[in-house]
Amino acid sequence: MIEISNLFFNYQNKEVLKIKNLKLDTSKISILMGANGSGKSTFLRILKFLEGDFSKNISYFGNFKPNNKQKREIYLLFPEPILLNRSVRANFLFTLKTYGIKEDIEERIKESLMFLNLDESLLSKHPNELSSGQSQKIAFAIALSVRAKYYLLDEPSAFLDKNTTLLFKKTILKMHENFNTGFLIASHDKHFLDSLAQKKLYLHSGEILEF
Repeated sequence: MIEISNLFFNYQNKEVLKIKNLKLDTSKISILMGANGSGKSTFLRILKFLEGDFSKNISYFGNFKPNNKQKREIYLLFPEPILLNRSVRANFLFTLKTYGIKEDIEERIKESLMFLNLDESLLSKHPNELSSGQSQKIAFAIALSVRAKYYLLDEPSAFLDKNTTLLFKKTILKMHENFNTGFLIASHDKHFLDSLAQKKLYLHSGEILEF
């Protein structure tokens, strides 16, 4: 559970967020909707400790000051894939090492590739050898290999075709079913969000409404 109280965030003298009380069940798939520029991405960045210091306003799993291990239970996936200029395998290994994972490395890599219908031959390729669709899938596969407790997905379908969007949806549901993984998905893509939501949130005028 992530609990938020009295969180206020301003940008360029404009109040972007004003969240008085909000509880996020980290075992569920929640969706966060809102217009472009409403602050969805900012909210995700705050939850991932990338924006400001809100240690007095956000409790993670019962702790206002989570340690590094607890912080790694949260994974933020950006809209555009971010891959290092090295092989796909090296990208996997770098991320797994960063998240302190030392066991079942090959199993995690193979399983993540399988979830997204990716061939293991891609492991030897570099980002500039991948199509945009492959890069998106690889970035998501790397994220899934970490098996974080809670994933923050920022506009995950923004650059996807219809088939890949459907594959991402199925993968999210598989991860939730297999590992009890929670997701907070920020998007305004109704087609992507259909059938995923266990909880719906809407960001408007800085406030998050539940419905």
